[in-house]
Amino acid sequence: MFFIDQLFIQQDHHKGNLPLVGRHIIDRIDLETGERLPPSVNQKVLEGSFSTKLTIRCDGTRVRIEGNPSRWQRVDNLFGLQTIDECVEIYNHVLSFYDLPPFTKNTRFSHRQSPDGKSSSLIGNGAEITLIDWTRNHEIGGGKELSFIRGLSSMQIGRGRKPKLYPNGQTCNWGEASTWLMTKIYNKAFELKQHLLKAQRKKEGVSSERLSYITDLINYCESVGVVREEHSLRQALLKRHNLQFYGIVTEQDFYHHLQDIENAMKTIHISHDEHQSIAHQLLESGAVDTLRKANVTMSYFTMWQLGTDLRNILSQSNYYVHKSRLKSIGIDIGQQFDVSRMCPTLRRSEVIDVKPLRVPDWYKMPVVAETNILPFKAYA
Repeated sequence: MFFIDQLFIQQDHHKGNLPLVGRHIIDRIDLETGERLPPSVNQKVLEGSFSTKLTIRCDGTRVRIEGNPSRWQRVDNLFGLQTIDECVEIYNHVLSFYDLPPFTKNTRFSHRQSPDGKSSSLIGNGAEITLIDWTRNHEIGGGKELSFIRGLSSMQIGRGRKPKLYPNGQTCNWGEASTWLMTKIYNKAFELKQHLLKAQRKKEGVSSERLSYITDLINYCESVGVVREEHSLRQALLKRHNLQFYGIVTEQDFYHHLQDIENAMKTIHISHDEHQSIAHQLLESGAVDTLRKANVTMSYFTMWQLGTDLRNILSQSNYYVHKSRLKSIGIDIGQQFDVSRMCPTLRRSEVIDVKPLRVPDWYKMPVVAETNILPFKAYA
């Protein structure tokens, strides 16, 4: 099930005279005519509980909020809000704090007057969505995240959108700089450790209960193997498909644009291979009792792979010691090496089974009434 990860939304109030909200007000004057233009206001950043942030701006006519409503005033957003109405309810609660009118649903729209030669566009009488991110979690099995991400990174998706696999292998995206659509998959446990846990440990006064909850969350994601799928639908796409009108569009209207990863997964079988060095196989089998002995035997194995006849460089007793050790893991150095007949470091290979992530009993699901917590603070 998809839920909303980010929502940028704005609404114009043509009567004006709304409170100015932002960090700075910039007066503007037309240098040719000397005419005073409407003031420009930059955005104000709001901080809520658990280091969550939203940005808000009002220039007297247009009200705009950007942020992640599923994360606002919550420790995490492994699972989030599934409807646009729930997200807007949170934003409207913030607007009321600044005596700004709430975002309202569109009930009708009309064609906007456009310059000659330009195509006509539509304008509604309510709030306009300018960006929305939809996300869902996949459970693929602990330890298989990198294999899954690497497998999908081998494919173009949609209309020839090329993959970009990050150097650490934990993230892959398609269309990163696009004004149309950006799709991303990443290892959720890795992201939680890199950002959420690290940020909470830096803060003073963080309760042991909160850190314990975050640790449990990371352990859960690692144990079941959580890969996050995100689709960022941007303004060009929203306007092209008339998806910007809050109140007229439904959640189902967006789902058609969220199928690229699903379609890719239907056309590719991704396997997860576990590899183990010869030295560690020797240790695990009990053929040796120290890593030093295992490494010595592995060095002779490498020489054998390269075509060396070990009988010519080892004494007879040493030769049979190493031969016995290697035979315990299925390698016979008495035979000539043949790469087509063996894969000595492959421990296990299996097709990755993808399924929706189940919500653990102890997880704190988002509740709008609890997320609308005041006060919060603004900062530069």
